[in-house]
Amino acid sequence: MKANKIAAYFVKLSNAKEENDLTNLKLQKILYFAQGVWLGENKGKNELFSDEIEAWKLGPVVREVYSEYAVCGASPITELDIPEAIAGDNLSSEIKDFLDKIWDEYGKFSASYLVSLTHQQTPWIKNYKEDQKLIISKYDLASFFVK
Repeated sequence: MKANKIAAYFVKLSNAKEENDLTNLKLQKILYFAQGVWLGENKGKNELFSDEIEAWKLGPVVREVYSEYAVCGASPITELDIPEAIAGDNLSSEIKDFLDKIWDEYGKFSASYLVSLTHQQTPWIKNYKEDQKLIISKYDLASFFVK
């Protein structure tokens, strides 16, 4: 599955709230936590989405999703910003339940808090090199988030 499907679900969850604060920056961090927790819970045996996560200056980023929502800048992403090709909701109930759990855990925090949190975690620390945008391996994520 592509990360943009997961991102669209988080956008819909955020838009259901009275105050939508889901910027592209915050979305990137929530995707990182979703992939990390999923890999950790599954002992790295399968991934939530196939896209790579890169270590950027402001934390982990899924480049394709970042590019999709770059037009929003620092403004909250709305459902109208979701590309039509991925607007359909075809996620399994297992994945939706998992994403709801991630949203409940991390969606309440500001983008800046999530940035600082990711900057304290081994997957980003190990892979961040200024101006290089290195890939954070799924192994690093699974190892860090394993329960």
